[in-house]
Amino acid sequence: MNINDELISLQEIAEINFLMSFKEVKPDLITRKITDDTNHIAWIIGHCVTVFDLYLSMYTDKPLLSKDERKYYAYGVAKDKIKDYQLPFVKLIDAHLEITDKLFKILKKLDAKKLEEIPHEQAKEKLSDMLKRSALHIMGHTGQIVLLRRIFDDPFWSFTGGVAKENREKLRKEWLEWWKETKTLYQ
Repeated sequence: MNINDELISLQEIAEINFLMSFKEVKPDLITRKITDDTNHIAWIIGHCVTVFDLYLSMYTDKPLLSKDERKYYAYGVAKDKIKDYQLPFVKLIDAHLEITDKLFKILKKLDAKKLEEIPHEQAKEKLSDMLKRSALHIMGHTGQIVLLRRIFDDPFWSFTGGVAKENREKLRKEWLEWWKETKTLYQ
């Protein structure tokens, strides 16, 4: 496996664990907070979606989320500004699926030499390092979702799966089937 495949694999592992972290979450829990100064699951998910959208926009110059939507989910937004959610939850998840579908297609076609380059003038590191950082970022927030669900007594599967490509593909297929069947519960 080459470095390009490894980095894409790392992104896919982070992404499937992220998706699985909120599979079958009780709809009333997505905006429930444990304290006033913590984020709810819907905000954490939105924050992660903006990370993927940022990476997509590096290659398309067209972020899927608006500037206001991205700002709402940005690090450091005042907790009192976070209401239920900026985007309807279904739209947020559907946007994520569209973003990652496009992003992974772009990354798979990317020349491996590009991974060792700084992708744009605002970047401070090589694309390969940015991709590693974003996978860690997503996994950190996945852990937050896992913890919130445990606190709310809404248990589910462990969040360290999908390392093997076949398992990721199986989990993603199952997740997409679940989403298609139940997304109306989250409107």
